[in-house]
Parts: sequence; C-alpha cells; structure tokens
Amino acid sequence: MLSEEHRLLRESLRDFATQRLVPHAAEWDRHSTFPRDALRELAALGAFGIAVPENWGGAGMDYTAVAVALEEIAAGDGGTSTIISVNNSPVCAILMRYANDAQKARWLKPLASGQMLGCFCLTEPHAGSDASDLRTRAVRDGDNWIINGVKQFITSGQNADAAIIFAVTDKSAGKRGITCFIARTDSPGYRVARIEDKLGQHSSDTAQ
Repeated sequence: MLSEEHRLLRESLRDFATQRLVPHAAEWDRHSTFPRDALRELAALGAFGIAVPENWGGAGMDYTAVAVALEEIAAGDGGTSTIISVNNSPVCAILMRYANDAQKARWLKPLASGQMLGCFCLTEPHAGSDASDLRTRAVRDGDNWIINGVKQFITSGQNADAAIIFAVTDKSAGKRGITCFIARTDSPGYRVARIEDKLGQHSSDTAQ
C-alpha cells in the first residue's frame, strides 16, 4: 500500500505526464527528439535522484517512490521514463553506495539534482552484459587512467554528461580485477560510434 507521500508523488507526476509528455510523445518518437526541456522540468521536480538523500541533491525518498515515478512518466512517454530510470538506478544508486564524499560532491550531487545526466556503460558487443567477459581495459598512466574498449546499447550515451564505465584493470584477478570508473563524456576519446535504430522509444538514444 502506498504512503501519502507516494500518492502525492504519483498525482504530481501523473499531471506532469498528461500535460507535458503526452502532447509531444508521438512527435518525439517520430523525429528521435531528445526531450531536454521536459527533463529540465523533471529535474526541478526531483525526479533525477528520487532515492538520493537531500544533502546529496536528491529528493530523499525511497525505491518505491522511484517505481511510482517511473510508472507515471512512462505513461506519458516511455523514452523519457527510460532516461530517468537509468539516471536514478544504476547511475545514482552506484554513487550512493560506493562513492566517497568527495566523489559524491563532484558527481552524485549534480546527477541527482539534474545538473548532469548519467549513463551506464557495462554491455559490450561480443558479450552482452556478461561482466565476466569484458574486453574493455583500463591502464594507469601516471595519475590518470586510459580506457580502451567498446560499449554497446548505452541509454543516453549520446546525451549524457557523465558515464559510469566498467573496465578490466587486472585480467589475472577475474571478476575482482574489474574496476568501475566515472568520467565526463567530453573527455578525450569518448566517441559515439552509432545510434541504434530501435522499434520504439526514440526519444531515448541508445548508443555505441
């Protein structure tokens, strides 16, 4: 049973979807239009980091609230819901669980507040989402890391500001040799090679 807070969230986003998503969804899908204005409005409503604590830029709710929000947004436009879904979880969820305070200040706060949009780069062309068979490699170069590889089917890969990237740093260590990185998508070498021609949800780009 939903709490009063969840019901209020549902009503608010149902109204938003009806007024701001439904009238445009078909056109966005037809023309593969990324819904930037609607996303800015959803950020103002706290939809980018629903389960993230308020001190880290989020709405301070829970994952039931995330599910309620995504259902209502999807009723207006499925692509917009997918964009919001990925930014909430796994992007913000990973940073909430594993980032230190400095990393949270640099990455989580702007992602949860909607100042940035994130994407999640695990899947690869040959292995799908089988993390045990990753071929993307990361090699330390002084104080930096150089990442080489190809990621496939990345939601918001073209439009995101930050990417969470999984790469092998120690092949001999098996699954314990995989490291999770976060980088800006305007970093040198980050290149969108193609956009998938999907059957639907064209407002949400899916990139290699």
